[in-house]
Amino acid sequence: MLNFTIGLVYSSLVSFAAYKKSSLNISGFLAAIALGTAIYFFGGLWFFNIMIAFFVSSSLLTKFKGNNKKNLDKLNQKGGRRDYIQVFVNGGIGLVLAILYYIYNSPIFLLAYAVSFGVATSDTWASEVGVLSKDKPLSILTLKPIEKGMSGGISILGTTFAFLGSAFISSMFLIAYIVIYNDIRQGLTYSLVCLILGFIGSIIDSILGASIQAQYYCEEIKSFTEKKVYKNKPNRLVKGFSIINNDVVNFVSNLLATLMVFLL
Repeated sequence: MLNFTIGLVYSSLVSFAAYKKSSLNISGFLAAIALGTAIYFFGGLWFFNIMIAFFVSSSLLTKFKGNNKKNLDKLNQKGGRRDYIQVFVNGGIGLVLAILYYIYNSPIFLLAYAVSFGVATSDTWASEVGVLSKDKPLSILTLKPIEKGMSGGISILGTTFAFLGSAFISSMFLIAYIVIYNDIRQGLTYSLVCLILGFIGSIIDSILGASIQAQYYCEEIKSFTEKKVYKNKPNRLVKGFSIINNDVVNFVSNLLATLMVFLL
């Protein structure tokens, strides 16, 4: 009961601050409280800390040079305020792994949990900083220039921050592992796995975004976009599948990278 109460208080405080800073809408605010409370209850302090490390750092980078990103609202399916779907897409797999850790008390679930948030952090850091690159991104599949903000694009700046995002979470994992298990050698090995798989997850995300994610052409703005509708007018599907949006791609890439932990 104590962990539930602590988790509820911490999650409410962080989520309220994020809501006031426009990082969450009302549905995202409520979902973040539920997710954070459950993760603290099942995983404890360090599971919660890893999740907060992702959420706070990603929210700050979303706001970083926000004026330079305003034009991307016409291209991206969703804006900077995360809703309940985005909250659970980024944290739902982690919650399942926290529950499994609670049941089995195995370090493999702590590692998989960290990888899940490593993927989410890597992808978010790459997206939020990569769009600030002076050069146009290249499609990860064709290496041809594409519009900034479109899924499937890569740049040197974005790729660098994808790696740094994964490294950030793997560092948090290493601290957690040493505190919980008092084993530096095994912690270093697992943190390297976390770093690599977190980064690989962001690469998978880009590949899926460039290949199967729905992309449309908007006659109104004469540009490609991820939005199915613009000003109540449907856009024309030109690539991918209409049922596969950015949320689906984020979830699948996160799931695939996390499953690699168990395959290894």
